[in-house]
Amino acid sequence: MLLLIGSSEGFFNGNISTVSNKTLNRLNLTCFYNDNLVTNCEYCVYQFFSNGSSSRSLYDYTTVTNIYKSIAKRCTGFSNITDIGFGFCSPLQFELFDISILCICATNMCNMDFPSCQSSVNNQLKTNSTPQVLSSMIPELNRSISCYDSSNSLNTTSYCFNFASPYIDIEKCNEYTINNTLLCMYQMSTDGPFLSALTRDTYKYYLSGALSRVYQFNQESSITLSYNETSSSFYINYLFLYRDGNNTISLNMERCFCTENYCNYNLTTCLSANRTTTATPI
Repeated sequence: MLLLIGSSEGFFNGNISTVSNKTLNRLNLTCFYNDNLVTNCEYCVYQFFSNGSSSRSLYDYTTVTNIYKSIAKRCTGFSNITDIGFGFCSPLQFELFDISILCICATNMCNMDFPSCQSSVNNQLKTNSTPQVLSSMIPELNRSISCYDSSNSLNTTSYCFNFASPYIDIEKCNEYTINNTLLCMYQMSTDGPFLSALTRDTYKYYLSGALSRVYQFNQESSITLSYNETSSSFYINYLFLYRDGNNTISLNMERCFCTENYCNYNLTTCLSANRTTTATPI
């Protein structure tokens, strides 16, 4: 069951209720994600990092929107004509790598490694078959705010611990988080509350995930999902069941996003955030 709770004022650029009534994905790609294969993707993503003595490759995918657009702006080989491309990326102030490569491709399993990703992009560029730039309902936030954050035992912010590139200066990364937070998040699950300050590098990841849930759960009659949006906050609550052997596991997740200083103290403060979102369409 899909339960929609709307509002006259929208957090997103456009009416979110239309998400449940249309096909979000144009390409329906299969991509590598860590050690797994994921279907119904828009783009496949390959990243490579090296600090001179060690290296690491990351495998990802996108749905709904291009969440790597802000990173691609720091990389060679990308344009405003298409989202796909590959090139070397300049580091942020806290990143310690010598080499960083980003590749976004749009054919099945093209992110297996860098040569595969590079070849896929080149082939589509040569044949003029590159996909059009992916539109997005996600607002382009530009006002810095302050948020509560569930840092770990090493006093590392959730962004630096979970999302930053592999080779970083923790102190400088924490400082970057403070100076570049655009959205607050309050999360409640079976693991308890989790608070996060979302930077310009991560807030689109979470909002894209929320839109994906609205679309995904509309396709499954056994799933319950509700949401509410205002001009300053977006709340989503979903429950789904999955099988683990002979057992049926129930997982409930609540997330609230807000654009007011320290609005993620708890669910009540998040839902009552009253600052109007400063946003422009992507």
